[in-house]
Amino acid sequence: MPETVEICHLLLLPAGAEPPGLTQPTPELRDAPDFFDAHIELVSAGDTRLDVGGTPVAVRCQVLNGEVWAAECRYRLEDAFADDAAERKGAIEAALREQLIQMHGAAEQELREEYTAVLVGAARPTPEAFLAERGPALARLIRNLRKPPSPQQVEELLSARARFSEHDLTVVDWVGALVVAEHGDFQSELELMKIGKYQLLRLRMLDRAIDAALAQLRVHVESVRGRFTPRGPRTLQTVVERRLELLLEFEKTDQSLLLIGDWYSARVYQLVVDNLYLDDWKAAVSAKLESLGAIDTTVRESLALSWRRMLDVVSLAGWTFLMVAYIVLLVAR
Repeated sequence: MPETVEICHLLLLPAGAEPPGLTQPTPELRDAPDFFDAHIELVSAGDTRLDVGGTPVAVRCQVLNGEVWAAECRYRLEDAFADDAAERKGAIEAALREQLIQMHGAAEQELREEYTAVLVGAARPTPEAFLAERGPALARLIRNLRKPPSPQQVEELLSARARFSEHDLTVVDWVGALVVAEHGDFQSELELMKIGKYQLLRLRMLDRAIDAALAQLRVHVESVRGRFTPRGPRTLQTVVERRLELLLEFEKTDQSLLLIGDWYSARVYQLVVDNLYLDDWKAAVSAKLESLGAIDTTVRESLALSWRRMLDVVSLAGWTFLMVAYIVLLVAR
């Protein structure tokens, strides 16, 4: 059984002002249907090598659709099934994260997504036997658990799996994955995980942008309630334009990947979608967009009421002036 495994750690951040690189072709996935279409432009953002506490790490950087910066980091973990392996892995990834954030120029509190895949080149005699023997250690490694997991945790983690061949298997969890590939061909699965994390980060970015737009509209509703403000139409136009941008961004994110059928890549990606709760995130963002539309309608009605009230006041003032003038004329006679 392998005692040294390769680890791939993914870190994704909102794209900054990276210099443009070369556009890269969409990755070819295993057994993908003819109508597979990622609709994601991959641009190289440079490769580098880092030393993290004496562990050499190969880093491949990309920008996805000009929106998300992704770092694909690979290193080897010695004595991977020892009791302290998860702790060593967690320490490497924490230090690696700090270096990558500094390299990217992002703030520590900025939105980010991370994911880790344990890569095994060969699992003898079969992947199932390998999982049966190393299941607890693998679960601990994938989730960076300090204590041994319970049998229920191990079973839960290892149940979400897909098979490509007799000796190729992928297990997907919400924090990490295991990829067993007899010939060391891991890239197909890693690209699917990267795309899933890209979609999750974009949805979180949209969610934050919608929250900002909702807060702006709520403040504006309070400011125009019961009175007319000249800033109203300009504020409303700005927020409505932003809402249209958000709708377009949501549709772009929602349709950025189509995988249909029972192919292996489709199965792996569906596991990624399920374990990252992407459908739940899409539903939440969609609901917030609907709320933004409802508040938009409220603002329009508030502005219309403000105009009507102002016209009523002007009309009342006019009639009052005419009545006073008429009374003055009568008294003067």
